[in-house]
Amino acid sequence: MRTRMTRVAVAALFLWAGGAAGAPESLSRGLFEIQYAAGNEALAERTLDMLEDGLDKFSKRLPGGSEPIRIFLCANYTEFVRLAGDYGRVNVGGIARSEQGLIVLKPPELLPAGQDYGGMVRHELLHVLLARNTEDAYVPRWFNEGVAMVISKELRWESGLRIARMYVRGRVIPYANLNFAFAPVGDEGVFDDAYAQALSLTRYLMDRAGEERFWALVSALKTTGFEDALPRYTGFTPATLYDGWRRSLWKIALLTSLLSGFSAFQLMAFLVIVAYLRKRHLGRKTLRRWEEEENEAPIFRSAGCTPPEWWESVEEGLYPWEEEYEEKD
Repeated sequence: MRTRMTRVAVAALFLWAGGAAGAPESLSRGLFEIQYAAGNEALAERTLDMLEDGLDKFSKRLPGGSEPIRIFLCANYTEFVRLAGDYGRVNVGGIARSEQGLIVLKPPELLPAGQDYGGMVRHELLHVLLARNTEDAYVPRWFNEGVAMVISKELRWESGLRIARMYVRGRVIPYANLNFAFAPVGDEGVFDDAYAQALSLTRYLMDRAGEERFWALVSALKTTGFEDALPRYTGFTPATLYDGWRRSLWKIALLTSLLSGFSAFQLMAFLVIVAYLRKRHLGRKTLRRWEEEENEAPIFRSAGCTPPEWWESVEEGLYPWEEEYEEKD
């Protein structure tokens, strides 16, 4: 989770947090300084291990620089809400004030069931590293979150199921609205959908572009906006990226259904119903065209003209699972 805060506010946050927690203890290693409540030293040490290991793995692509990275390990949920501000939600485990090099974390016992603490720590570290290696204004929010999730290898088992449900229920977020879906206020369901979609869309981009071109794109965001850099380094425009990803979702829905116990037969039956309703709609459209043609034909003939065959303009189009094979032929 990436948020913004001024330098003055960051300094005030650390002073105020120290007072709120009652003289927190601290540990330092290399770039990292972690503050924690008394009694949490073992967790603080383990968190520093995770941060150092992450920095070692990520620094080839995203150097950490020389400025310190400060971590505040909250003692309780109330403290996290105070420090996280609008993002102090039950389903949020950590935030990063990326440009100021500040990370605020919940301890593992306060995380939602199944959330990966180590993955979350790496995720927040990546927000800071991205801020130090790109220009914030050039990085779309969805891509920033997507990179942090993909590269941290954060375990988000529920994301595939969420994407599958979004697809079959027609709830996929339009590209133009995706960045706004990360707003700290609003529907928590849409907020969670935005994370799942950012993860899936970023994975799709990396798979299709390849690792080297993907990282060339990330590096270019230091001096070039995303919409200009994307086609230059990957061959996609935002529209073709989104459309290609959108067409691939039927496969995610199928795979997720099998892994979750929903049979392939049940899913394909659902897709057949969708196909039937679509064909029915197009059939009605064709009948209306024929009726119009019959009513207008005498007018064209009286003027010595051949009536146009309107029905020929009604094209059915392909379904997502058909489009892929059509492109290969």
